[in-house]
Amino acid sequence: MTKTQDYAEKTKAHIDQIAGEIEKLQARTDKVMEELRAEYDRKLREISDEYDRKLQDLHGSEQDMGKKIEKIRIAGSGAFEEMKAGADLAIADMKNAAARAKDKFKEV
Repeated sequence: MTKTQDYAEKTKAHIDQIAGEIEKLQARTDKVMEELRAEYDRKLREISDEYDRKLQDLHGSEQDMGKKIEKIRIAGSGAFEEMKAGADLAIADMKNAAARAKDKFKEV
C-alpha cells in the first residue's frame, strides 16, 4: 500500500468514527426532543384543564348571581337587606375569583 492509500484509509476511518458519533448524538437529541414534546403536551393539557375548570366555576358563579338578583327583585323589604348582604358577598367573591383567574392567565 502506498502512503497515499494508507493515509486515505486512516482518514476515512476517522470520518466514519465521527459520523458514528454524530449519529449517536442525533439519536440522543431525537429522544430528548420527543420527551420534551411529550412533557410540553402533558403540561399544556394540565393547564388547559385547570383554566377550563376555573372558567366553568366563574360561569357557575355568574348564574348563581343571576338567581340571587331575581330573588332580590321579588323579595319583600325585610328580606331585601339580608339578601343584599349575601349578594354583595357573592359579587366580591366573583370579583376575587375572576382576578385570580386573570392573574393565572398572565403567568402562562
